[in-house]
Amino acid sequence: MQLEEAVAATSALTAFITVPVTLLAAHWTRRSADRAADATVLVGLDQSQAAVVAAQLQERAGREQAWESARRAAYTEFLSAVDVLVRIVTELADVPVASRRELLDQKATAVVEARAGVAVLGPPEVLSQVEAVVKQCAKLEKLALRRAVLRSAISALGSAWCPRNAEWCQDPHHTSAFVAWELLAEWGRLEDEERWEKLDHLEFVLQESHALDPEQVRQVLDVANSVAHWDEMIGGFVRDPLLERFQAVRDEFVRVAYGSLDGLVA
Repeated sequence: MQLEEAVAATSALTAFITVPVTLLAAHWTRRSADRAADATVLVGLDQSQAAVVAAQLQERAGREQAWESARRAAYTEFLSAVDVLVRIVTELADVPVASRRELLDQKATAVVEARAGVAVLGPPEVLSQVEAVVKQCAKLEKLALRRAVLRSAISALGSAWCPRNAEWCQDPHHTSAFVAWELLAEWGRLEDEERWEKLDHLEFVLQESHALDPEQVRQVLDVANSVAHWDEMIGGFVRDPLLERFQAVRDEFVRVAYGSLDGLVA
C-alpha cells in the first residue's frame, strides 16, 4: 500500500509540476513569436521607408534631369536664333534691298521668342547674361540696314577701282570710285563742318564712279547725314568692333549658362 501511495503521490506531484512548466513554455513560445513578429514588422517598415526614399530620390533625379534638359534646349535655341541674326546682319549687304527689312525683322523676332524660354527656365546669373546678349542683338538690328547700305557701297566702289594702280589711274570713273571709297572710310572721323563741305563732293564722286545706281547713291547720302556709330556700320577692314563686342557677350553667356547646368536644383 505504501508503494502504491508513493507512486500515486509522485504522479500527482509530477502532474502538478508539469502544468506550470507547460504553461511557462507556451508563454515563452508566444513571446518569442511576438518578438519575431515585431522584428518582422520593423524590418518591413525599414524596407518600406527605404523604398520610399529610393523612389523619392529617383523621382528627384528624374526632375533634375528633365529640368537640365529643358534648360539646355532653351539655351541652344537662343544661341541658334542669335547666331542666325548675326549671320544675316553680316550678309545683309548682299541681300536685295527690298528684302532686307522683312528678313531682318524675322530673325530679330526669333531672338525675342527664344529669349522668353531662357527667361522662364534660367537662373538669375544666366538672365543677366542673356539680357547683355539681347542688348547687343538690338544694337545689331538697329544698325543693320544702314550698315548694309554702307558695306554694299564700299564693296561696289572697291570693285570699281582701277585694276592696276588706283591712286594714279587717270580713268575718271576709276578715280571717282577710289575717292568715294576713301571719303566713306573716313567720313565718321571728319568734323561736322568738313562733312558739310564735302557732302556735295561725295555725291558727285559716287555718281561718277558708275559703281552705284541712283537709288544706292541716295541711300548712301541718307546714311551719311547721320554719323552716329559710323565705324561700327562700316565694320572695319581688319577688325569689326560691333561684331567683336557681340562675340564677347555671347561667349560670356555660354560660359555662365552652360556652367549653371552642373548644379541644378529641382
